[in-house]
Amino acid sequence: MKFWIDALTPKQLIFFNTLSEKMKKSGHEVIFTTRSYHDVNYVIRRLGIEVTVVGKHGGSSKSTKLEASLSRSLELVRFIRDEKVDGTVSFNSPEAARVSFGLGIPHYTVNDSPHSVWVARLSIPLSRILFTPWVIPLSAWREYGIRKEMMVTYRALDPAAWLKRKDEWPPPTEFEKSARGAILFRPEESQASYMQEQKLKERVELVRMISESLPDNRVIVLPRYEQQEKEFDYVDAPNVFVCREPFFGPNLLTVCAALIGGGGTMNAEASLLGVPTISFFPGKTTYVEEYLVQRGLVRRVKKESDCLKAIKEVLKPESKDKIRKLAEQELAMMEDPTDVILSKVLSMSGIERNS
Repeated sequence: MKFWIDALTPKQLIFFNTLSEKMKKSGHEVIFTTRSYHDVNYVIRRLGIEVTVVGKHGGSSKSTKLEASLSRSLELVRFIRDEKVDGTVSFNSPEAARVSFGLGIPHYTVNDSPHSVWVARLSIPLSRILFTPWVIPLSAWREYGIRKEMMVTYRALDPAAWLKRKDEWPPPTEFEKSARGAILFRPEESQASYMQEQKLKERVELVRMISESLPDNRVIVLPRYEQQEKEFDYVDAPNVFVCREPFFGPNLLTVCAALIGGGGTMNAEASLLGVPTISFFPGKTTYVEEYLVQRGLVRRVKKESDCLKAIKEVLKPESKDKIRKLAEQELAMMEDPTDVILSKVLSMSGIERNS
């Protein structure tokens, strides 16, 4: 059988690269697409993923997002219409869902973010199956017009797909090795459709405060966009380094001292690897984050002063040892979500083909 996989973000690329390789090993053909996007381009270069780039990210405004999505949809129609695809898998890609529906291709969606309302509304109603982590209640998805019997849960958080396969990680680069003992700072996804409040200048000030309060600790900032790179350059401190090169997150996380993050994926990665993790995600607490907080793997803060206090506490040896033991237990009990997805998609596609 032939499958089309569409990945829009760095996390999706890493997640679906694992699924793609499993499909190929099972004897199936895979068409793997993505879009041009700052961090996506970094991941492709860093991991050498074989993927076709179609279209580009639409930026932060509603109008440019819409234009980029419509343009990409047309490009994908031309790219995929003669491929005789048996099924499409995406992480809530509006373009993949719409194009697949229009061409009569079954679309299977993966999603751990019911708070991302716009993309969910544009993709879930057009999908045959929704795959989602077990920590998210099925009721959270009802507003998107999908029935309970069309939802499949996996007992894992998404990063388990690659964190449980450490033997397949790429060797660390010199930059990744240099993160040993450093505090990593990952700003939020400021151009996401669900991110209404922009706090970049506050984040820059927070990095400045951390560098001054902990002058003996190196602080590595991991921007998502060129705009963020430029803003963090204003932090004139000898112990602050702004990353401008491709990196593989887990390689940094396994050697760093702690992560202060405004996103979801890297926070989850860090916490499952036993790295002291402080979240300043500016939106409402997500189901995934709430679970990690309850398990004692993530500390949630809202104020800069709280962040400074928390980072000093989690850097204590006794705190780090406790988190590491909790994380080992947590990751060990999780399954590989790509195994669940692969099994269900193959069985459903076989039914579709034979009906």
